[in-house]
Amino acid sequence: MRLPAPSLPLLLAALATLAGCQAFAPQPDPATLPHATIAGTHVDAGQRVDTFRLLAVDGHAVLPYTDEPAKQIGHDASNVVVAGRAVRLEIEGFGFYDNAMRRLFWDPMRAQGVVEFVPVAGATYSLRGAIAPELSSVWIENDATHEVVGRKISVPGRGAAAAEAASAAKAAEAAAGDDQ
Repeated sequence: MRLPAPSLPLLLAALATLAGCQAFAPQPDPATLPHATIAGTHVDAGQRVDTFRLLAVDGHAVLPYTDEPAKQIGHDASNVVVAGRAVRLEIEGFGFYDNAMRRLFWDPMRAQGVVEFVPVAGATYSLRGAIAPELSSVWIENDATHEVVGRKISVPGRGAAAAEAASAAKAAEAAAGDDQ
């Protein structure tokens, strides 16, 4: 008795399933390799808390699936990244008001973007920033030297001087690009 040949769609589905498993192969734990630490920070600015945090490392989200910033305000997270190779970090800085009405109707004052750099083994880097209605910025700073690594991310706000801040940010980015 001869067995029937598998159908082409069934064969393709089986191959896709096996290939998909390879995409989710476990990555080595960065803590077992030479690594650096990236730490989030916050500033208590009276009626609001300015929070600077890491969102993703090399495209992999580091925040919990149920991201509830209100529950994480004042609780700075630390993440380890593999040292000695370029990493791509998605970072953000935002102002979080105590007053719910301000959160709903006020300018969100938020900066978000991607920074790429090569971390040094054993180093600690902190997210820093400045949140204001005119211009919000976020960057990564080496804790030992206080030097900015990668680039600063600046987003103009809707404040009265937003147009001036935007032109100043563009001029600063152009000057930084000339230096590199």
